[in-house]
Amino acid sequence: MKKNLTFLLTSLMLLTAIPASAQVYSGYRKFDGVHKNEINGSLFYGFNVVTGTFFGENAIYTRHLSPRWSLSAGQQVQFLKQVYSVDITGTYRIPITKKANVYIDGRVMFSRYQRWKVNEPVANLSAYLETNYVDLRWGWSYIRYHKVDVNELYKDFTDASYGEPLVMTLQIGVNIRPRANRWNLGLFFRNFDQYYYENWNINWGVRFHCTLPYDIKLFSEFNIRPAGSLSQLATRYETSLKVGLKYAW
Repeated sequence: MKKNLTFLLTSLMLLTAIPASAQVYSGYRKFDGVHKNEINGSLFYGFNVVTGTFFGENAIYTRHLSPRWSLSAGQQVQFLKQVYSVDITGTYRIPITKKANVYIDGRVMFSRYQRWKVNEPVANLSAYLETNYVDLRWGWSYIRYHKVDVNELYKDFTDASYGEPLVMTLQIGVNIRPRANRWNLGLFFRNFDQYYYENWNINWGVRFHCTLPYDIKLFSEFNIRPAGSLSQLATRYETSLKVGLKYAW
């Protein structure tokens, strides 16, 4: 995995030598005044100690309704893990400076864990601060787990439904270059993944992005999840690599 990561990052940095157009999409949901539509899709591959090797894809479409408001819808399929997710997110942007914005996100999501026959609806409200070098996210989620097809003989002994009313959402990210540069490399730490929220879902890793010709943005993320809760002695639970493209028109 380390050799693959080194090769990927080297290849991505070489791609930045290709002349890119003037438009750079550096903001999370920032509207540039021209491109109202935005789509990004990615592929990911990894290893999980419970399910073994897995791979999947996800795609998100965003429509900028105004310079402040945007609406997005996404989907994810994790093959072998047998996890299927859809979500809708509404975002309001609050400009702070020319290089800093705060985004308020309201998100509803539904995931189906087919292997365990569990449905998981999630509602999340969070604020995301994006500056030139640092980004922070903080908020709360409501999570509900509902197991279906429970054998009638065991319904009285099985927790077929369970809710977590207040699950904190936290993310910290740093970049080595100003955010609007054509390429950038950074580190991140968060307690959620794109379609996975729970109290102790710790993730950390390396992220990269660069702008290609025709206003296409290439991004990647190497993600590690330990098995313990903020424990430096915890064993590895999951490792994954994601590579995607983002385009606005």
